[in-house]
Amino acid sequence: MSTSKSWIWLPVFALITSCTSQDNVTTGPQTSPAVTPTTVGSAEGEPIPVIVDYSPTVSDVGGLMYLLSNPALEVLAISLPVTGEAGCDLGLEVTFGVLAMFGREEIPVACDQERPVWAGDWPAEFLAGHENLAFGLPDSGAIPASRSGPDLIAETVLASDRPVVLWAVAPLTNVARALDRHPQIGDQIERIVIMGGAVDVPGNTFDQAAEWNLWIDPPAAASVFSSGVPITMVPLDATNAVPVPVWYRGSLETAEQTAAIDRLSTYLRLFPAVTSGFFFMWDELAAAVVADPSLVSSETASVRVVEGGPDAGRTIRSPQGRELTLATGVPQPDLFYQEFLSTLAGSPVSIGPSATAEEQAYFEALNQALAETMSELNDAFVSGDIFGEIYDAEAATDAFDRVLTAQIEAIPLAEQLSPPDSMVELHQAYLSELHELAGIRGDILAVAAGATSWEDFSSRLAGLWPDGPRACTELIEKAKVLGLEAQLPC
Repeated sequence: MSTSKSWIWLPVFALITSCTSQDNVTTGPQTSPAVTPTTVGSAEGEPIPVIVDYSPTVSDVGGLMYLLSNPALEVLAISLPVTGEAGCDLGLEVTFGVLAMFGREEIPVACDQERPVWAGDWPAEFLAGHENLAFGLPDSGAIPASRSGPDLIAETVLASDRPVVLWAVAPLTNVARALDRHPQIGDQIERIVIMGGAVDVPGNTFDQAAEWNLWIDPPAAASVFSSGVPITMVPLDATNAVPVPVWYRGSLETAEQTAAIDRLSTYLRLFPAVTSGFFFMWDELAAAVVADPSLVSSETASVRVVEGGPDAGRTIRSPQGRELTLATGVPQPDLFYQEFLSTLAGSPVSIGPSATAEEQAYFEALNQALAETMSELNDAFVSGDIFGEIYDAEAATDAFDRVLTAQIEAIPLAEQLSPPDSMVELHQAYLSELHELAGIRGDILAVAAGATSWEDFSSRLAGLWPDGPRACTELIEKAKVLGLEAQLPC
């Protein structure tokens, strides 16, 4: 997901996008050794044959690139469900672009345009900016296969001389249709590795009852779970252990710059929210499990998909459920991060924070200097209720008054800091920005008092302060690259 909004100086926006919780972010050790990829092949030493059923997102594409980069795996075909976030048109465009990037356009790709009448809809905010997934990918002359996604799955399974692994990380619409239309393929599928569900943890849908992939098409999920084909389920229970880490961007910059690594770096620029602390490596983990199941802890469990009613899409333990392999956690997240990035880079990648002791001390001191400002910000904008449908000028003015006052009082504390050489120029720019903000405090409050909506406020403020908090946002980005936090009200 990403947003297409122009900048708005709104402290709550900075809090959401830059101030992540340590409880939700795995940073790894201060120095983590690079390792050689730990992928494994089939028992005969041949690559594991894999069929992909996915729908492009940043996480899905990351997983696909892992499968294409891993010499222990062989991608035979790719199907896209119309119920996925990208749908058919964008899904095909992105997939063909990725295959062209890898020189693998011979891999057949198909979608199924027939949407189930009961399928749910992805929230519009999830899809904002989704078209940027295709940005910068090479053009491709490939065309979709003449058969539908489910038929492509079945045809590929039957044509393989070895049992295949089906990597299914989207709504299970295509997989269910393939098994229903061609039940004979079940014996030729070694296992289905599914990214979906939430068993012993809350879901990630709005009511936290289910996980999105299975919520979109519960009947399909229920059908696949009851099919009898061996299933390895990689639910939120496991993926919650591998958030996109704060040091991710830094590791990408120091890795061998393969096309796959460059694509990930491009996505971080196009979708900066990915490193905000709220995104996880959902599909990347499921892809790594195809090659190395030992990366996750697992157990045999009986799990049932709730097919209808208010809990539709939920995955629950039940004696009436399907016995499957359930991934319950990731014992050593750093081994997964190293495996994933090293495979895409084609060589060992070092992970973890890269900050010096002086840089770490500087950001800790800067955070402390702005701590009272952040506290006022949270009280005024997050804990408060001023973002109603009707703009409340009095409440907004009071909120900005409190935050700006605290920020101005923090200036002397920030001026006392001694930044390391690497941060001197940016620190001075930030101090100038704080003084500039203090100088227009009265004008900002007048804008807040005179605005008729948040859109009106944003528009007026953009005219008052056209450059916006550039140094502040650069500090936040610098901290992320170093694997640190900058809790600043930009």
